Amino acid sequence: MDEYFLQFLWKFQKFASKELVLSNGSSLTVFQTGHQNHDSGPDFLEAKIKIDDLTWSGSVEIHYKSSDWKRHNHQTDRAYENVILHVVWINDGEILIKEEPIPTLEMSRYVSANLEQEYRRYINQPEVIRCGPGLSDIPQIQVSAMIDRAVASRLQEKSIRVLETLEQLGGDWEETAYQTLARNFGFKTNADAFQKLASTLPYHIIRKHAGKELQVYALVFGMAGFLEDPVDEYQENLRNEFEFLSKKFQLHRILDRHHWKHSKMRPANFPSVRLSQFAAFLAQENQLLASLLSISGLKEAVGFLQKDLPYYWKSHFDFGKTANKSPRIGTKSIENIVINSLAPILGAYSKYLDEVVYLERAQHMLEQLPPESNHIIKKWIDKGVTPGNGAETQGLIYQYQSFCVQKKCLRCNIGMFILNPPK
Repeated sequence: MDEYFLQFLWKFQKFASKELVLSNGSSLTVFQTGHQNHDSGPDFLEAKIKIDDLTWSGSVEIHYKSSDWKRHNHQTDRAYENVILHVVWINDGEILIKEEPIPTLEMSRYVSANLEQEYRRYINQPEVIRCGPGLSDIPQIQVSAMIDRAVASRLQEKSIRVLETLEQLGGDWEETAYQTLARNFGFKTNADAFQKLASTLPYHIIRKHAGKELQVYALVFGMAGFLEDPVDEYQENLRNEFEFLSKKFQLHRILDRHHWKHSKMRPANFPSVRLSQFAAFLAQENQLLASLLSISGLKEAVGFLQKDLPYYWKSHFDFGKTANKSPRIGTKSIENIVINSLAPILGAYSKYLDEVVYLERAQHMLEQLPPESNHIIKKWIDKGVTPGNGAETQGLIYQYQSFCVQKKCLRCNIGMFILNPPK
């Protein structure tokens, strides 16, 4: 028995009788169930009830067993001292607050067995998107509301990670933007290597050499471990420059070429190509944060990320290895960086300053992206939900991972509509 279902029963008073009796024999009348709390603390706040002839206002806590109170260590948490009612499925022991027993309602005595069975049948379906068979009968306004909330939650989730990085870096927004973008340039395969590169090559050193292509490329490839045993004159020049700069700035390299993964990759995705694209971006962008914060749409985002490569990297995908076409950063890669870095940084900055304009820009950029195509989105399309842009696909990914997979149907407005249909 999961607590989402128990909270649902309390919230909508799904009891077979209105005449409720507590475990100690006292009568219970519910005036207000309280508003559901999705943060830490009691499950429902500001409830209003009457026990016998005395009216109480306060919090309500829901558990499967009353002993879960101790298992969750609520007895040591002062946030629970205002609990006026303990609602449980099974009362397996008395619970005290300040040496006084908490009034307890054993709700299993009042819930129809059919209701419980109906919920179990629904939640235990083999299909992950459990509402799928009935989605065509759900009003479009409900589906749109679900997607809109999920889009906001997805962006907030990614923005929180940026704020966590900001805290780790002592509030340095330039370094935060730099490290967030660096990790993204590694995409899924080399994200960790790019993260290590950025953490050992601080942005303030890169910024000193903005506009100086040779120095920036030497720093990036040198700290990445790509300048050992040069195979041509260009690589030799980078190595010589790196040896000078690494001594000047006392840089400590922790990466070697073997740390970078390239097996089963097309040449366009080789780490050497991604490093050249990242170096081009850094060499030509000397106001990283200011430029990023000025982005108001997808066109500006493309201009921000897609920089011209130097002559050597227009014709090579690795040192000494020529390419048939210029390995310039592609459209799909830019869309990935917009989703996973640019929009989250703008969202985080909006929250940091409490300034909505940056959040609106982030959402606008996502809405300008074309819909993504992956196995999760295909599942939604199979159920009749076809996203119209990148923001909506991000929302549907979040909904699938955070609600459908987690069986949180009773936290979703669609699940609630099905399990608790309007009368």
